[in-house]
Amino acid sequence: MTDFFNEFGLDRRASIDLDVLKSKYYALMAESHPDKTNGSAARSTLLNEGRKTLTSHPHRLRHLAALLGGGTESPTKVSPDWDLFSRTGDLTRRVSVAIEKKASLTSPIAKAVCQAEHKQLESDLIKLREEISAHLDHLEIRTRQADQSPHDSSSLLILAEEWTFATRWSQSINTAITAIRN
Repeated sequence: MTDFFNEFGLDRRASIDLDVLKSKYYALMAESHPDKTNGSAARSTLLNEGRKTLTSHPHRLRHLAALLGGGTESPTKVSPDWDLFSRTGDLTRRVSVAIEKKASLTSPIAKAVCQAEHKQLESDLIKLREEISAHLDHLEIRTRQADQSPHDSSSLLILAEEWTFATRWSQSINTAITAIRN
């Protein structure tokens, strides 16, 4: 298995400085790009894969756990924050229904009436996005704290799963906000 931390000259940490990674990536790509003399398509592909892995919290945590000999999947199933999970699903479904309803209307008056419902849904989405953002901030703190003690692959994998859930919720809410505004 390729150690992407080593490829970029980074310490094996749960939390990394993305600006440092970016600058190291560009420096290495400047040397390795296939269009360069002595460049290598294989090396460029490896660097691209490494950057993608290390910039994503869940991917980086899984990679670190695998390097520690813990595999890439959590040995125990992680339950998401069920409250955020259910409210995200419920609200995004309500947005889909409201958008379909508005699209089926032909009367300008009926469409105008729907606008109030859309504004309320947008407000609810923004409030939920703030909660999810706070949840992501908490995960960021926990990720930094993971570097304060010896890495435990099992806890890294659990944290990776939590990042995966929260990231998906954030994406769903942002997609719903964009949809309701159109």
